Amino acid sequence: MADTSPHNKRRPIPNLPTYVENYLLCLLFHMLLPLIPIGLELWLTNTVTDNSLTLAASMYAIAIGISSRSRLLFGSSIVISILFAIDYGITVGQHASLPGTRSVVIWGICAVFIFHALERYNRHIVDRMPFWEFMS
Repeated sequence: MADTSPHNKRRPIPNLPTYVENYLLCLLFHMLLPLIPIGLELWLTNTVTDNSLTLAASMYAIAIGISSRSRLLFGSSIVISILFAIDYGITVGQHASLPGTRSVVIWGICAVFIFHALERYNRHIVDRMPFWEFMS
């Protein structure tokens, strides 16, 4: 005989609200997935070359920036992308990186990530817009 007392009922684990899922999916697929090549190089070789880091930063900045609804973030990401592309060309041409390049590139990637994550917070958490609009 099954125990049907109210004290013995199993409760399901609550789901995250849809808008939180949208934000987390955005962080995972839109913002972290493009950084996988850097992670793979680090994992496979225990280091990331300045060439790889600078090229990845240039591509990451433009890829993230074009999806921004902020004109300032969009314009800034284009400038950042061009500057890192120039730096990449110098690095490849000289077979050595400019002084301080590595830390500037890392901070550049972090800045693009943080500012876009804040923008996406407003879009998905505050405004409740779906991450993939075709799935709504």
